[in-house]
Amino acid sequence: APNIVMKLIHNRDEIGPSVDEIVGRFASAGTRCLAVARADVVEGQEPQWELLGILTFLDPPRPDTKHTIQMAHENGVHVKMITGDHAAIAKEMARRIGLGTNILTTENFPTLDFNRPLPKDLGEKYGPSILAADGFAQVYPEHKYLI
Repeated sequence: APNIVMKLIHNRDEIGPSVDEIVGRFASAGTRCLAVARADVVEGQEPQWELLGILTFLDPPRPDTKHTIQMAHENGVHVKMITGDHAAIAKEMARRIGLGTNILTTENFPTLDFNRPLPKDLGEKYGPSILAADGFAQVYPEHKYLI
């Protein structure tokens, strides 16, 4: 993901805003982006990563997805999308397949530690927003359990 790769790039402060703008523009149209970077590795030195470019690709929903979601809704099933994609991509995909566009990111969710008991107020704190959401974007595997 571009946001992860950009954390490695040596001149991220200089080029970051432009990269964010480009990725956001593609994402709002439902186009996914990959960042490509390289570094020369010299023993004893930290690698200096350089962004080579942004690759784009389409990954449209299956042709039957919209109908399947419509049938689920007609039968009283509430469908939510959970994806690792950028929030703008998730909103565009949700729009295309007939879900609402209330897509949350996990930035305000706690990171769960499976070596500790779950917080007792988890449902009270996060339940209403999770129930109200149509989907979740920029999700890591540990967030799926929380949701």
